[in-house]
Amino acid sequence: MIDIEIHPPDRSHEPVDFGAPYEPPAGRLLHGWGQIGVEDRPHNVEDEELVLYEAVVEPAPATISTYAHVHDTSPTILDAFCEGVGRLVAKYPTSALIIGLHVRPVEKVVVKGECDESLRKLARRLKELRIPAFLRIGYEYNLTFDPHDPDYYPEMFRHIVELFRAEGADNVASSWCAAAGSFPHRDFRDWWPGADVVDWAAVDVFAPIGFGLSETTDFLDQCREWKKPVMIPESCPLWFDWSRVDTSKPETFRDGLLEPGSAEDQWAWYAAMFELVRRRPEIKSLTVIAADWSTGPYPFYGNTLIDAWDGLPERYNAALADPRFMHLPEAQTLFGLS
Repeated sequence: MIDIEIHPPDRSHEPVDFGAPYEPPAGRLLHGWGQIGVEDRPHNVEDEELVLYEAVVEPAPATISTYAHVHDTSPTILDAFCEGVGRLVAKYPTSALIIGLHVRPVEKVVVKGECDESLRKLARRLKELRIPAFLRIGYEYNLTFDPHDPDYYPEMFRHIVELFRAEGADNVASSWCAAAGSFPHRDFRDWWPGADVVDWAAVDVFAPIGFGLSETTDFLDQCREWKKPVMIPESCPLWFDWSRVDTSKPETFRDGLLEPGSAEDQWAWYAAMFELVRRRPEIKSLTVIAADWSTGPYPFYGNTLIDAWDGLPERYNAALADPRFMHLPEAQTLFGLS
């Protein structure tokens, strides 16, 4: 079995409660699943991979992750998402949503108000749905091969948060989301928009290097100091199939990913992730992407469905049985949806 270094020291004896929207009590964290693209399939929310996940994992996840894209200034750019998310909520009315709001390449015009019409529609739609929504604004802002401009990103983040507040979308919590594997390339603080507009911090973790970086420890320690709970909204052990790589794409995003390995190697990643969230009680939400990546837009990634590897469902369920995890039945009370 591969050995994955975990750098952040054990602070499990220091539980925290920062009073953020929808934050679990000290010592607890939300169990989440990802991911569904409702704007791509606004008429179909019977997501096969979520069905497969729920067939092998019990209890049900408290959160479901999805994505919305603002990639031009069209007033209809978010209409498909607003339609699709309503269908998703109708099917899962007591789950919270984690929404990745993609704003590349329009970040510079968002601050000028040129996307306000679509963003207001989104705010009003989420307000109407009346379920908790964590909005990951410009997620993975520090991504090595496609970072947000730190000269514009903080103002863009603030503009969107203030717009949602003006629309009275009080059920939407803002999330400031980094990419762990890109921490060494630039200080994450360069994108900080301010404590008054950030409800939750977040970090996506894929490649094993994300567990072993001193910068990951720095990020978690800083979030504690800023009194912001941390979510891990995207994570899974990505196994890299070099034979399916488009050589015209940037190579930096492949840094630290693994060659296909054994079931024991697969479990090593999950064991590292569960150990990380055990050590760091400021992490209050964990979402695992359980999907067959080989059939989507990133075919060079492997199959991370929970039942794709011998013995993984049993180990995964045993890890989620830790009483620190809040699953859907208990989380409904936290969300005010019981």
